[in-house]
Amino acid sequence: MTSNICQFFVVFIQTASTACFCLYIFRKQLKACICRLAVYIITLSCAFGALSVAASEICSRLPFYMDYELSSLTIMLFIGYFCLKSVVCEESSHILFVLCLSIHVQYLSISVTYFAYAAWFPWIATSSGYLPGDIPGHALPLLLIAPPFAIITGKMYNMLRKAEATAYHRIWYIPMLFLLLYFVQVYFYPVSEKDTQVEANLMRLILMICAFVTYSQLASAVAQSSKATEKKERHIQLAHQLDLQRSRTDDIEIHAEEIRRIRHDHRQHIQVLKGLLESGDTDKALEYLNEYETSTAANIQPALCENFVVNTLCRRYEMLAVQSGIEVIYKLKLAQDIKIAGCDLAVIIGNLWENAVTAALDADEEHQFIRLYIQEKEGTVFIRMENGFSGIIYQKDGQILSTKSNRDRTPGIGIASIKSVAASYGGIAEFDYTPDIFTASVLLYPGR
Repeated sequence: MTSNICQFFVVFIQTASTACFCLYIFRKQLKACICRLAVYIITLSCAFGALSVAASEICSRLPFYMDYELSSLTIMLFIGYFCLKSVVCEESSHILFVLCLSIHVQYLSISVTYFAYAAWFPWIATSSGYLPGDIPGHALPLLLIAPPFAIITGKMYNMLRKAEATAYHRIWYIPMLFLLLYFVQVYFYPVSEKDTQVEANLMRLILMICAFVTYSQLASAVAQSSKATEKKERHIQLAHQLDLQRSRTDDIEIHAEEIRRIRHDHRQHIQVLKGLLESGDTDKALEYLNEYETSTAANIQPALCENFVVNTLCRRYEMLAVQSGIEVIYKLKLAQDIKIAGCDLAVIIGNLWENAVTAALDADEEHQFIRLYIQEKEGTVFIRMENGFSGIIYQKDGQILSTKSNRDRTPGIGIASIKSVAASYGGIAEFDYTPDIFTASVLLYPGR
């Protein structure tokens, strides 16, 4: 009876320590208040203590050997995961990683306890059941080891949490494998001699410490890899913006060359008209003017709005969209002297058009359309682009991921660029969708 009571309190302390360890790591993602969590911890610790005692009693009565600690720990691991999932707003992979590390800390403290038993308290080490001395024997190492390792684990968790790469969502496999290695060493290769116990527990201590060193280096490598990927994404984004600005420069050069050609041709037309009028042939002069007017009107497209950047980009992408069978609808009102840099406007409009054309091409035939609305009013500029799309959207952590074949489900560069430019003008950029229509809304406050 005494052994069962002592076992209950030992497991109670270990469970409470593990729960506090995990909740400390997830303290910024908690969905419940402290009082409610305290009740959960006490209830869960009592339940696990009772479960451990019951498992040991059942296993002792079986006709074959079965380790009750391994079986009860498996049950506790599953229960602990779902309990954490209910009170923490975090991804499953992160919960499993932290939970496995918390069990590592628990077994590290157990190894310290058993090492001390084997070295200085052999009568406790050789005891078949739990003794009253086991309660402080397990509690003291936990109190000394858990807080510093919680801080270390918190830093590793934060580094991994900042890493957006989906390749790391199974990183919890590694601490799980270390746990299995520990169980194999402890439960399948038991030792009984005093000297061997000291050496075995020392090896377990080294194994647990090496495991944490491995996790620390792994988390650092993941964080560095994530930073490198993010840096690469920024370079791609800057290159994309540079391409848009270069495209705008090319359009300006083409426009300037067109103006020079028109001016050159204009002189020739003046000479012809002058000759006809000097000869008194006014009828032929009028006929020539009518032909010239008709030819000019056919070659010059009417401006969509006063702003040159918006007009140029819209005409360019409109031609691409119409050639692909996409219907284009405009309602534009934007002055040329708006207090928005041309390169910033090119980033917003160019990325909106590029994403819209790409998405509309994949849509059903009845949803292959693009509608662009730009309104300038009382110092604000509102831009909304609607387009049909296939209805497939990939998201992670609230971010819309790119569906382009060369982007491998990573956050869209165009959307990030639009949001960045909008924020620089004190505005916002929002992206919504229905099963058929994707809508991008941008609000800018130029001059503020």
